[in-house]
Amino acid sequence: MYKITTLFVLVTLFLGGCATAPLEIVKESNKAKQFNQPSKKSSVLYIYKDSFVGAALKKDIWVDGKCIGESAPNIFFYEES
Repeated sequence: MYKITTLFVLVTLFLGGCATAPLEIVKESNKAKQFNQPSKKSSVLYIYKDSFVGAALKKDIWVDGKCIGESAPNIFFYEES
């Protein structure tokens, strides 16, 4: 019984340590996915990581010296400048 309890606690701690990225509000996310025209004299950069091989690799995404965020599978970044 002691071994089962110890195993359960270790598995719970291992799975509980997984971090998640803070996500934007669903309404704002859906608006960004519509690909509307940007405001006058600006441009839009849409970055989406779709990779099976490098899915576990996380990289910081830098644009014009500003860190937009850290890449992760199925996460997109929408930057208007």
